[in-house]
Amino acid sequence: MRVIKRIVWTVVILLLLLAGAVWAGLAYIAPERELGFQLENEKIDVKEKALHMVKRMKPELVLTESEVNDLIRLGMERQMGDHIRIEGADFQLAKDRLIGDINVMYRERIPAGVKVEYEVDWKEPNLVLYPAVLSIKAIDLPLHYLETITIPLDLPSGEAFSVEEVRMEEGRLMVLFDIKLPF
Repeated sequence: MRVIKRIVWTVVILLLLLAGAVWAGLAYIAPERELGFQLENEKIDVKEKALHMVKRMKPELVLTESEVNDLIRLGMERQMGDHIRIEGADFQLAKDRLIGDINVMYRERIPAGVKVEYEVDWKEPNLVLYPAVLSIKAIDLPLHYLETITIPLDLPSGEAFSVEEVRMEEGRLMVLFDIKLPF
């Protein structure tokens, strides 16, 4: 009888330890803040901003971090693999990378906060984001869950001017133009 009590208590303690470990694991990967896909701007009209730039005769177009965020959210796929859905995202512009917090839901049950980093490249006429880092807290994940994101900027083009350089700075994206005057 004594042996059976010890076995039962051992099993109960092991189950409690297992439940505690599962709870701690879920709390560890849970998102730190709630994110959504709400857009900060009603409509992002990059072409209008570029035409305004031409009127000012200043060969640069500046997109703020919130405008870049909105453009990325519009271009993002909501599904990452078969069982992972993106619930929300927020991105920050760093010197040479785009860093993001993404909230995902695994199998409609387990929420997680994911950190991503993208390398940014200009492939006319689009801004292309290549996955560089994917992690949950300190746990690195394989990059195959992320897809390359293409953001069409819809910049006016022609013989009069072309995009010379796209540069990221803290909090903004700069598009520098080369203006060719006809005289």
